[in-house]
Amino acid sequence: MSIEMDHIAGDLLENVWPDMTCQEKDSIASQLRGVLVKLRSQRSDTGRIEACDGGPATDCGKICEYLGGPFHNEADFNDFLMDIVKTTPQPLRAALRSKLRSDHETVFTHGDLTQHNIIVRDGQIVGLIDWEYSGWFREHWEYIKFFERFSKAKDWKDYAHKIFPKVYDDELVVYQALVRWQKP
Repeated sequence: MSIEMDHIAGDLLENVWPDMTCQEKDSIASQLRGVLVKLRSQRSDTGRIEACDGGPATDCGKICEYLGGPFHNEADFNDFLMDIVKTTPQPLRAALRSKLRSDHETVFTHGDLTQHNIIVRDGQIVGLIDWEYSGWFREHWEYIKFFERFSKAKDWKDYAHKIFPKVYDDELVVYQALVRWQKP
């Protein structure tokens, strides 16, 4: 797999989404699903959670960026997630930690799938930009981070079930409960 940098003619999806019809939005969601299927088909040889270059994984949280790893397995990554939100009360931390699974596959992930990172032209997705949070993450990571990213369009997140080949409701609920306590 390679990543290429070049100028891509088109519009940011966030600028054209409000004027799109439901049919056009469905088409974009379907195209994005195809992109995700292709990205997710890239499996990690090592199973490690890490940046593209094998270095520490970067996560854009609500307050700041978090850098950690590489992690040899999902259990280590889960420990990292629990450690970055120290303001979560201990009983809640223990309950949430008990719900974190350690058996997801490691797949290639963009990590910041927002409308301002998707370029479209003539109703077609022509590029994804801003890959600084990409890397090898667990299969549910793209899905739960999708709900963490700001969107100007109120209906954008309603298309998640059309965009993602698989939804991860349990993982989303646990992560949302955890980041609710993410305060400086």
